[in-house]
Amino acid sequence: MMLRVKLGEGFQNNTVSVRVDGKQVFHRAGVSTDYTISRADSVDVPTEAPTVRLEVSVQDGPHVAQDIVPGETPFVEVSLVGGTLQLLPLDTERPML
Repeated sequence: MMLRVKLGEGFQNNTVSVRVDGKQVFHRAGVSTDYTISRADSVDVPTEAPTVRLEVSVQDGPHVAQDIVPGETPFVEVSLVGGTLQLLPLDTERPML
């Protein structure tokens, strides 16, 4: 299975880290949302686990963690809204605008 984590709205030159089951799978500085496509970046994470713990953090900012079932919701959109990270697990990928 593949878990796709998409960084969407609200990022402005942030340093973002993504961990799956404690393992860092993404770390990048300068992450900014391109509002023409509502996307800042994304990472695909192969996994065979029925449930994974997804953690997303912004350096010197918010952190969020949630259990995800990749077989049911293989797509997760992450937004930074009002200083808070929000995770939205989805069963289908939303198209880029």
